[in-house]
Amino acid sequence: MSRSRPRLSLLTLDSTPESVAGARRHTVLVLHCWHARDGLSDAARLVVSELATNAVRARGGPSGFTLSLALRDDHLLVQVGDQDPRPPRPRETGPDATGGRGLHLVDELSSRWGYYRTPPNGKVVWAELPTGPEDTTPTTTPLIDARQPRVPISPPADRCH
Repeated sequence: MSRSRPRLSLLTLDSTPESVAGARRHTVLVLHCWHARDGLSDAARLVVSELATNAVRARGGPSGFTLSLALRDDHLLVQVGDQDPRPPRPRETGPDATGGRGLHLVDELSSRWGYYRTPPNGKVVWAELPTGPEDTTPTTTPLIDARQPRVPISPPADRCH
């Protein structure tokens, strides 16, 4: 496996329901630009949708929420930051529930996920999605991992036009 520099995309969005759709579109466009496989793009779109929805509901603050995508050889790191310090909490849902399954979906689609706090009163919820074609090997990672993920050091020099 090569250790190439990650491809990096950073975006700040308003805390409105419309911004969730914008975050999904941005994710699909960026991963298309990076020539990511379709399966990764589909999974990332769903994960971004769930995390962005949670950020909007959490009260994104006057600055909205942030979306970061970092593609490495072995994984895509998705990070969504907001100004609510409360940790993400998966909810128990019944078969007829119309919501509350978002973090369970994130857990199923990612190899690991978690959150970390940001100063002064925020947090970032992150998920790592494997870049392999069908890497769905179950992990023993706890549902919520409070350790900080591997964060890229700097953005790459190449850009998609």
